Amino acid sequence: MAERQIEKTQDPNSLTLTIIAVLIAAAVLGAVLSFFYPGFSNLLSGGTYVSGGGAIYNSIYVVLTLVTDSLYLFGGGVMAFGSILVIIRFIQLKLKDPYKPSFSTRYLSGYLTLSLNFFIGAELVRTVVVRTYEEFALLILVIGSRGLFSLILYLERRWHGTAETE
Repeated sequence: MAERQIEKTQDPNSLTLTIIAVLIAAAVLGAVLSFFYPGFSNLLSGGTYVSGGGAIYNSIYVVLTLVTDSLYLFGGGVMAFGSILVIIRFIQLKLKDPYKPSFSTRYLSGYLTLSLNFFIGAELVRTVVVRTYEEFALLILVIGSRGLFSLILYLERRWHGTAETE
């Protein structure tokens, strides 16, 4: 008899829900602030913002700018956090057995890839907000570097065999 396996649905992680709630709260606060304080858009852009679309356009600009900045900060935080964890793991393994491989490049590459994904998302949102050729060229460079980085990781895993990649 074939038994049916019931699929388990995963509930969202509390950290994920907290991050989403903080981003939504910041976006709503930024939109409300842009309605009551029109100079807030200039404050976010560093003085380069030119208003031309009214209050709703300004609030959309504020929300997208806050999302972009938070994605950059989160990507940088992932990179820093991952680097610290890999360094600690490397030191612990080398103190136990200096000749045992640590596979630190594999772990670090995962954190770098994740942070690059956040940077690409931030560049996509920034390209929507700014719409200049310089921002579009920067977006193409970031996506190209992400693709090159993925190719290098794939080739490294392929050349080193399956022992390193589990």
